[in-house]
Amino acid sequence: MRSRFRLLISLAVLMISTAAFGSGFALFEQGAKAVAMGGAFAATADDPSAIFYNVAGLAQQRRGEILFGGTAITFQNEFTGDPNDLFTGGTRGSLYRAHTFVPPNAYVTVPFGGNLTFGVGVFTPFGLRTNWAQPWPGRYVSSDANIKTISVEPAIAWQTSDGRLAIGGGPEYRRAHLNLNRNTLATNFFSGRVVDVANTYLASDWDDSWGWNVGVLFKPTSTWRIGASYRAQMTIDFKGTATVTQIPSGNAQFDALVGTQLPPTQPVTTSIQFPHFAYVGIATTAIPNWDIEADIVHNNWSRFKELKINLLTTPVNSLDRVQNWKSTFSYRLGANHPVSSDWDVRLGALYDKNPQPTSDVSPILADADRIGASFGVGYHRGPFVLDATEFALHFKKRGTNGQSVDRFNGTYKTDANLISVNLGYRF
Repeated sequence: MRSRFRLLISLAVLMISTAAFGSGFALFEQGAKAVAMGGAFAATADDPSAIFYNVAGLAQQRRGEILFGGTAITFQNEFTGDPNDLFTGGTRGSLYRAHTFVPPNAYVTVPFGGNLTFGVGVFTPFGLRTNWAQPWPGRYVSSDANIKTISVEPAIAWQTSDGRLAIGGGPEYRRAHLNLNRNTLATNFFSGRVVDVANTYLASDWDDSWGWNVGVLFKPTSTWRIGASYRAQMTIDFKGTATVTQIPSGNAQFDALVGTQLPPTQPVTTSIQFPHFAYVGIATTAIPNWDIEADIVHNNWSRFKELKINLLTTPVNSLDRVQNWKSTFSYRLGANHPVSSDWDVRLGALYDKNPQPTSDVSPILADADRIGASFGVGYHRGPFVLDATEFALHFKKRGTNGQSVDRFNGTYKTDANLISVNLGYRF
């Protein structure tokens, strides 16, 4: 019995790392104007956020500009337990704790001569926060997961003298950080009750890696534009510490047994295989006073085939787990409509396919196919620019269908609201 108890605790402590590191959590909200157009911006790319969406667009910007801002993101999430599951049946209404997440962005561009533009961008291409309100029955899978990234990219773009063709590129330096928190449950042999016996908190260092980004923008006629960009895949190797803290049950004999079987606090290493972004867009001004664009975006999450968790003090408990994520596409449509010399109105829509297999749907991330709609305004007068956007994102219901590898089955329902704001100064 003690051997079986040891195995259950060891595997449960590892499960938080297994679920958290494999989540699909790309962010495209790196500029309020682009967000207002549903992220369809690869063939427009006419403000400094082109460094993210299509770096070639920098070349057509013949004034220097400073642009900065962010996106406030709030979630509404509900979990309903599977009525056929002995553990989650009858459970519902557990929500995320109230949090507003604000991924920032900032850019500066400087033109040189008539053909070159240099820029530097700071943005957040990936991120995740799922913090569940307690009491939460899924706390043995995850109570809180917080994954942060920040990228810095210096970039340069060149265009032909007639402005019909532009190319650009630059290196990307990305840093990332992880915090994960969960409890471990076990059956108290003396009372017959399932109780919390330990808390596991995993925190990584800020680890980093380098990638690159290229783009091209072609204007075959005065009313049509074609844009394409590629942000390379990247792998970040993480070093961290898994801190295991025992939770007293009130039974001294049981607690003593638990204390002898818990893994020790120890260093941990793992890796995240971030996917690439590949944008292709086509835009037109053939309809007077309207600028309309459609984009297709590809993310190669299929490169994330396995996850290796290395425990350095007790390597016998290390884990190599198959993930089998899928590559995905999103489809984006946007429009910009000038209503005066100072004001623009923008509209956008998107459909985004999720990469997550049903077996991995969990409290860490219950990803689902998403549909979104956006509305924004832009004000530009003299050297000043103000862009603001409201973006509503609806996730289709996602159930585990009894396939959860965490043995936590049910259905997740998620909606998100995003407000993006950018301020700019042209010089």
